[in-house]
This record gives sequence, structure tokens and C-alpha cells, in this order.
Amino acid sequence: MKKETKAFSENRIILLDGRELECFPKVGATSCIDNDIALDTTGQHLSVGTRRNVSRKYKTEDPAMKLFLKNAFLFYRNADRILSDSRMFLAPVPVQSGLAYIGTSGFKSPTLGVYVEWWRNCVIDLTTDGNGEEALTYHLAGSPLSGGNRCSCVYPDGRSSIIVHRHFHPILKSFIDINRRYGDAKIQYESYPLEKVILILSR
Repeated sequence: MKKETKAFSENRIILLDGRELECFPKVGATSCIDNDIALDTTGQHLSVGTRRNVSRKYKTEDPAMKLFLKNAFLFYRNADRILSDSRMFLAPVPVQSGLAYIGTSGFKSPTLGVYVEWWRNCVIDLTTDGNGEEALTYHLAGSPLSGGNRCSCVYPDGRSSIIVHRHFHPILKSFIDINRRYGDAKIQYESYPLEKVILILSR
């Protein structure tokens, strides 16, 4: 599938709601993020016969992941501030989702702004669990063919849990479309680390 990175005017990105953010070019940025959708070539995601292949347990004990989960609701509740600053918008998020057959393609290098726009704009509610409690879906795992899934969500206190979505395909499409939209911007423009975003939002 052809890459669909959104073309923006120089040093600016246009968000889903139409607002424009001024961006700050990185010095010497030359690499690129390949988020084209393609069959997995590693052999790790081609079978859906076992749970291991469909849903790999995400390591929430990783310090960067702990930091993201602990502050997920701080980010969500300060969405407008994140959507008004390109360096917060482009802050890297340490989550790697993946699907059977296509692996991580379409999910690479997500940013804080990608998550905020996804949480706000997906046609499926991503802010509650199956019991109606506040919970943000943050990790996607499953089959793009059958729709079977075992995703992960986080609660306001930082606890993580498995969540199964009845309508998986719209969730996948929404995340991939938003994530790929800013592919070039992630490489070309400066971003804050999550620690700095947290500091700014906590003031």
C-alpha cells in the first residue's frame, strides 16, 4: 500500500481540526519512517493460530512505558494544550502496536499528538472500558482479517488491563491514518521528550 504522508506547507502541520502548528526544523534530519502497510517479513506475525501471535503482552514495566501510562490521563485532559504546540504534539510515545500478518507497519513511531487526536476523533469510544469506567486504549493487537483482538487500556491510576473491542477495524484504520499523516513531520521537526511535556502540563 502506498505511503500516504500528508504534505504540509513548509515548517507547519495542519491538524485534523484544521488548526496549523508552527514547527521547528531539526538540524541534519535525513532518515525516514517506513509506515507503508505490507505483509510482515520476519515470520513473527504471519500466523494467528496462537495467542502469542495475535497479542504479544506489552511490557508495562519498562520505565518509559510506566511514565506514559502514569500520565496518560494528564495528556488526555490537556489535549488542547498538546494540540497547540508542535513540540508537544510530536513528542515520541514508547508504544509499539502490531497486527497479525502485517506486523508493526502503520504503527511505527507514534507521537503524543497522534494519540490525542485518535482518542478524540475515532468513531469508536476509546475512553472507557467494557464496564463504562474511564480507560484509554493505548496498545492495539489482533487480526486485521477476523477482527479478533486483545488490546490494552490504562486507567486514571496508571493500571493497565486487556480490553477487547467489538468493532476493531474502524479503530485500526483511525490510528493508522492519523499516525501516517504526520510521518514526515516526525523526522523533520523538533519534539519534546515526554518528561518535558509532563513538566509543562503539571505547572
